[in-house]
Order: sequence, then C-alpha cells, then structure tokens
Amino acid sequence: MNQKVHIKSLLSRPRFKVFTKLSKEEFVHLLKTELEKKSGEFGGYVNQEVAMIRVRKDKDKYWHPQLQIRIEEDEDHPDYLVVRGIISPKPAVWTLFAFLYGLCGAIIITLGTYSISEYIVQGSSYWIWSIPFSILLALGIYLASLYGHHLAKFQLGRLYHFVNELLRCAEFYENQKQD
Repeated sequence: MNQKVHIKSLLSRPRFKVFTKLSKEEFVHLLKTELEKKSGEFGGYVNQEVAMIRVRKDKDKYWHPQLQIRIEEDEDHPDYLVVRGIISPKPAVWTLFAFLYGLCGAIIITLGTYSISEYIVQGSSYWIWSIPFSILLALGIYLASLYGHHLAKFQLGRLYHFVNELLRCAEFYENQKQD
C-alpha cells in the first residue's frame, strides 16, 4: 500500500484521522517497533491508549513539534481501529505564547482604558503610549512564533514522514468504507 495520510496543511497543528483493521495490541506493537527503529531521531512513549513521539533533546528547538496519537476502538464498527493524530509544539510553548498574548490584551484593555480616560479628562496622557507598545509587543510575539515555526519546519516534515511510514505498515483507510 503506497498511500499517504492526507493532511491539509502543515502550518497550524496538523491533524489526521485514519482507520485500520489491526487490533489495538498489533498497532501498539507496530508503533513501538517503528519508534525503536527511529530511536536516534525520536523518543517518546506508547501505551494502549496514547502515544507521544518527540524529537530527541539534542535536536531540540524551542518550538520543536511532537506527535500525539490516540488509539481508539470504533464503537460503531468493532473491526476497525481509529487512529487520530496531531502534530503540535510542546504544551509549555503553547502556554507561554497564550500567556503573552493574554498579557498584551490585558495591557491594551487596562492601560488603554485608563490612558484614554485620562486623555479625555485632562487633554494629555503619557499612558497613551501603552496602546502602541502592546500592539508592537503582540506583533513581536507573533513574529517570534513564525520564526519558531520556521525553525521546526524540518522536524515537522520528519514527523509527518514518520506517520506515513507507520501507517503504511498498518494498511490504513481514510474512511471505513474502503475495504
């Protein structure tokens, strides 16, 4: 079988959902075997429900991606196994950037409201500079995230290639009607 997993875009947290006729134990064994083959490049863990594949620490960038795979039995079709995956940065990175964007929003709302009120009442306000400052800060954070994504582009491609090699061995289907 020479098909590839269809992912619309590798830009923002690419996801996939495929079906296979392997049992859960067979798929977990296959996943562990593929991870051992690529142990020089990837690390992680695999259990009966979830797998987490990460880039090795020596190849680590601050935005390096990780592959999360959920392994579920399909309740409607018991002979199929549902494999869902998402490639995304580490949760700590998402949390940091969400915090920084929230901080920019808080600066705009609180100091912006104060500075505009002071400007209306007194005719001038030094706090008015908090609005362009927070906009520039948000732009800087956005540019840092784009740069981090650019640094991790190769690793993102490698994880996508790992998914395709893994699922090629599992004979996957994009939907359950393909037998």
